[in-house]
This record gives sequence, structure tokens and C-alpha cells, in this order.
Amino acid sequence: MPGWVEHHLYEPGTAIAQLADWPAKIAAIAARTAPRDISLLAGIPSWVLILAEALRQQRPAIRHLQDLWPHFECFIHGGVPLAPFAEELRAALGPSVNFHEVYPASEAFIATQDAEPAAGLRLMTHAGIFYEFLPMSDFDEPNLAALGPKTVPLAGVKTGVDYALLLTTPGGLARYVIGDVVRFISTTPPRLIYVGRTQLQLSAFGEHVIEKEITDALTTVCQRHRWSPVNFHVAPIFAHAASGQNRGRHEWWIELKVGSTQAPDPVVLAQELDVELQRLNEDYEAKRQGGGLETPLVRLVPPRVFEHWLRQHGKWGGQSKTPRCRSDRLIADALAPLHHD
Repeated sequence: MPGWVEHHLYEPGTAIAQLADWPAKIAAIAARTAPRDISLLAGIPSWVLILAEALRQQRPAIRHLQDLWPHFECFIHGGVPLAPFAEELRAALGPSVNFHEVYPASEAFIATQDAEPAAGLRLMTHAGIFYEFLPMSDFDEPNLAALGPKTVPLAGVKTGVDYALLLTTPGGLARYVIGDVVRFISTTPPRLIYVGRTQLQLSAFGEHVIEKEITDALTTVCQRHRWSPVNFHVAPIFAHAASGQNRGRHEWWIELKVGSTQAPDPVVLAQELDVELQRLNEDYEAKRQGGGLETPLVRLVPPRVFEHWLRQHGKWGGQSKTPRCRSDRLIADALAPLHHD
């Protein structure tokens, strides 16, 4: 960035920004910015909550960050869906902070909010990027090279259809599948929402559940009871005749913020998540009603279980997040020993 921007407008400075140790980095950002008057904050919601807590420890008398920074007016967020963190962020940042969503990726800056949140994100079509969209009904990762004829340009997209996103960029990427799944809310102008990752579908039993549906189900249930989710992951449990389990089911691993209102009964929580997911996904509802899936199992994990998993896999940092679902048990089986430690 230009030197004058870095000197006069940017915090926490390049030296702190380049720290690799994230706990040390958060502490350094809090110490440096506590006496400043920050007006705009940008980051992944879960990490901004960690920063806000570090700043409140620096200044215990403040209720939220607007008490600390009188001109704080805008929070720019992206990277993960906001909904699970929205209420806690509002309380941590301040009552009049504006929330503005962006859709950046390493490959390109793809979209940004230009209206109310429910309208989706405006695709940035004049920034040198050529977009193509592959319907997820045709997506077949092992055979991507043969799927070129299945893709459609922006002019051919339809609302309500889930697409894998392809980019061609001036930097040299050609028809590159970035791994994101998007759904258009409108086509004139083109506005979309992020619904998940191509590799992170939950469909071990043909239920075709996507990340957005899992996130929306948990958000609805938690808002109903005023619980604050910190992290979560959903995986399949496969039928195992020897253990008496004749049908598959979903296993939810959920970490709630310590101090949430009365902790839930995992059985009751599982029932409510089941109802919400049936409401959101017809395939899941059909599997449940037809006896193809049992009621889900919920495991409430103690604090920092997901943090330990992220650290073990070199993913502890502001650009990393826990995958919300998989159709295998790669992550769930790694969480199990951490849960029992």
C-alpha cells in the first residue's frame, strides 16, 4: 500500500500484521490499537470477536468497542457466514456499527454488498475477471476437464441454482475452479450468496445437505435459546450392525460460548436441529421421514477443542476456519480424542 496510507490510515502496522504467532498477534494488535480512534474494522467474524475480547481486557470499563473508539462506524466482514456470530458481534462492537459484507478470495475480489444483506452480494463484473458457472448437479470433481461444455457464462445463470464458481484472471488462471459454491439471488443486477464449498457437502446417505443449510439450522436454534456458537462441524455416522446401529445418522460437534444461557440438553438440541434441517432440505426430510436416517447425535465439546484441532493442522490464524461439514469422518475422528482429553 502507499506509504502515506500505511502511516496515516492503517493499523496495526506491517510489523504486527506479519506476525505468525496468532495469540501474540492478537495481543499486539490490542495493545497498539486500544489508545487509537479506529473508525473501520475488517476481518473474519470469529477472529474479530477474539480481538474484541482482548481489547476489553485492555480496557475493562468498556461495554463494547464503540466505547473505546468513538468514531468506530463500520465492520467489513467476510470469509464465513455472519449469522452464527451476528448477535454476539453486535454486542461486542456497538449498537450503531454498520456491517458490510465482502466476498474476497486469494484469486480475485469477487463480490460485495451493495444493498440490504438479504439482497445478496453484487458480483464485481468490471474488475478484469471472467466468470463461469458450473451447475452443481453436473459437478464431478474427478472429471472436471470434461465438464467445460456444462458451464454457463454470467448471462446464462438462473436464480436459485447452486453453481461451482470458475475464474479466468489477468494473473494467468484459466477456468479455475476455486472450490466455492454460489447461488444467485438476482440476475439483473447479478447478486449472489455463498452457500458452501464443493468438497464440503454432507451427502454420505444421499441427503445432499450444504454448508449454508447446516449453518442456518444451527443459527435458528441458537438464536431461539440465546446460545452463542463458537465453532461446529457435522459428519456422518455410518450404520454398524455389530453395535446395533442399523441406519446412518449425522453427528454434530458443537462448541458453545462459555456463559451462554442455560446449557442445552444435547438430545433436545439434536431434535430441534433435526426439525430445522428437515424444513430447509427436502432430501434430508425424505431420508428422515422414510427411515433412511436416524435422529442426529449432538456432542457438546468443551472450550478450545476446535482450537486444538486447528493448531494441530497448522490452521490456527485469521485466514483459517473449521470446515463445517464433510461426507466422511476425517475431521470428526480427529476431534474425538480431543473431546475426551
